[in-house]
Amino acid sequence: MRRIKKPSFKIIILVLLSGIFNLLSYSFDQLVIQSELKNRELERELTSSRIDLETLSYEISTLNDLSNDINKSSFYFFKHTSINMFNSGFFLTDPKLQEVKPNNIFKDNISKKIGMTYLENLNEMILDFNNKVDEIETVSNSIFPNATYLSPLKNIKISEKLINDFIPAQVEDDTEQEKIDQKNYEIYSDIYDKITKLRKHRYVYDFILIKAEDKYITEFSNFFNFVDTYAEQQNKINYYILLSIISQILGILFILLLFKNIILKKY
Repeated sequence: MRRIKKPSFKIIILVLLSGIFNLLSYSFDQLVIQSELKNRELERELTSSRIDLETLSYEISTLNDLSNDINKSSFYFFKHTSINMFNSGFFLTDPKLQEVKPNNIFKDNISKKIGMTYLENLNEMILDFNNKVDEIETVSNSIFPNATYLSPLKNIKISEKLINDFIPAQVEDDTEQEKIDQKNYEIYSDIYDKITKLRKHRYVYDFILIKAEDKYITEFSNFFNFVDTYAEQQNKINYYILLSIISQILGILFILLLFKNIILKKY
């Protein structure tokens, strides 16, 4: 009966090493797969965080634009309300304006034309004010609907019929003139109050802006921390791939050495 040769210690070691490194290669491949799945989740969160930051940046920019637009528009309306109301009354009332013009180059009704021009400008200013209110409210409602919830901007629009009661001319009767002045003052006060309310509305956007900027700073910091986490995860994947390749190479190397020893022992 033929005697069965036992494998040498060297062959056993080579078999064990080859098996160990092949198992390690398989384990690292599984770690790569698991890390890739986790990495995809991190990518989705990273994309979502970036979109949130871009949205927040757009909101901050819009809030700045709204606040500055309200501020500039308010000063413009304040200035031109006084100019148009005063000058329309001055030119429509002063019958001697023609006498001070050099060489009499203007027509006799120049004073009335200038006064009517200021009156038309006042009417156009009211239309521009209401259009500006609508414009601001449209932008605000599309991005910050809660900003106008407690104080709707439509409530501060100036009635276009208000100017119909404005009387820029003067009359001889003092009692009647006092009534006219009182009525004109009420009209001026109403317009001035509406412009003041519009200007005060900017403080709502300034308050939201401060909150948005604080939130942006926090989220921006968190975003960079998240980027670091994502980079670390990506480095882990690269390490796992490298270790898997090295394990495969060593596993193949020990298999080749095993076959070499078996062949040499046989012959």
